[in-house]
Amino acid sequence: MPGDERADRVLRGTEEVVTRDELGALLGREGTPRAYVGLEPSGLLHIGTALIIGSKVTDLVRSGFRTIVFLADWHAYINDKLGGNLENLRVCGEYFKDGFRAVGVPDSVEYLYANEFVRHPEYWQNVIRVSKSATVARIRRALSIMGRKEEEADLDASKLIYPAMQVADIHWMDLDLALGGMDQRHAHMLYRDIAPKLGWKQVVALHTPLLPALDGSGRMDLIAGKMSKSKPDASILLNDSPEDVERKIGKAFCPAKETKENPVLETARLVLFPRRGLLRIPRDPKFGGDVKYDSFDDLARAYGDGELHPKDLKAGVTAGLNEELAPVRKYFEAHPENLQAVQRILGTR
Repeated sequence: MPGDERADRVLRGTEEVVTRDELGALLGREGTPRAYVGLEPSGLLHIGTALIIGSKVTDLVRSGFRTIVFLADWHAYINDKLGGNLENLRVCGEYFKDGFRAVGVPDSVEYLYANEFVRHPEYWQNVIRVSKSATVARIRRALSIMGRKEEEADLDASKLIYPAMQVADIHWMDLDLALGGMDQRHAHMLYRDIAPKLGWKQVVALHTPLLPALDGSGRMDLIAGKMSKSKPDASILLNDSPEDVERKIGKAFCPAKETKENPVLETARLVLFPRRGLLRIPRDPKFGGDVKYDSFDDLARAYGDGELHPKDLKAGVTAGLNEELAPVRKYFEAHPENLQAVQRILGTR
C-alpha cells in the first residue's frame, strides 16, 4: 500500500495525531511498526469502544502495523473496577476479545494482559524511572485518563502509580504508535515528554473522538460526559437487544435543528457513516417515504434546516445501529460463555 494511502487509512476518523510528520516518517521506514490501544476490561463494552476503537484497530492492522489490544487488568484493579478482583477482570478481558472479534477486528491482533508484565522486576524499575522523571503535580493532572479527579489521589495513593504504569507500558511493548480516545491524551503526552529524558524512542500518539452519552451530559464536559458502560442507560452497549437500542435512542437528548453537541447526530457521524457510508431514514409514505443520506454533511444540513424531524433521525440511527449489531448478536449466540460470565459478575443475569 502506498505511503499516502496508508497514512490516510491510519488518520481517517481520528481527532488528532501527534505528529503528522512523525507518522509519515514511521510509515516510510522498513520493517513492521508496532501499535497498541490500552483498555480496562471492566464491564460490558459500549459502541464507542467496540465500534470506533475497533474500527481504528482494524485500520492499523490493514495499514501494516503489528497491533496489540492491551487488556489492562492491573490498571483496572488500581481503578477499583469490578471490585478490584483480578480474576473477574481477566474474565472480562476474555469477553473483550469476543467483542472485538464480533465487530470484525482481524484475528492477527495480539491480546496482552498487564499481568504478563508485572511479574518482571525490570517493568517496575521502568515505572519508578518514569515516576522519578515527573512531578507529582504532572502525574495528578494525568489522572483524567482513569476517569478520576486529581483530588482522588489524596484518598488512595495507588492512583498515582497508574499514569507511570501507562507510560512504562508503551516502552515495555516497544511501541511506535499509541492509540486511544481523546481522554487518553494526557498519558500519551506524558510519555512523549518523559521519553527523551530516559533515552526511550518517541511514539506517535493517535486519538479518536469521544462518543457522547445519550443524555446530553457531554455538552458540559465531553470527557466526563462521554459514553460509558458505567452509565448503561445513556450508552448503547454492544450486547443490547434491538428493543434496548430503540428505547435508549428514543429517549436520547436530541433537540430539533441543533447540530452541535447532539448525541444522536454524533452517533451517526462517529459510528454509522464511517462503518456504513450512509444513513437510511425509514419514514411513513405520507411523510415522503424513506430518505437516504450519503454523507454526514447532508444529514446535518437537513436536520439543521428542520427538514428532518428528531423522531425520524432517531428512527434512522436506531435502524442503522441494529443492522450494525446484528452480526454481533449472532456471534454471541454462538459464543455466549464469556458474556454470560461477565453478566454473572455484574449481577445482570
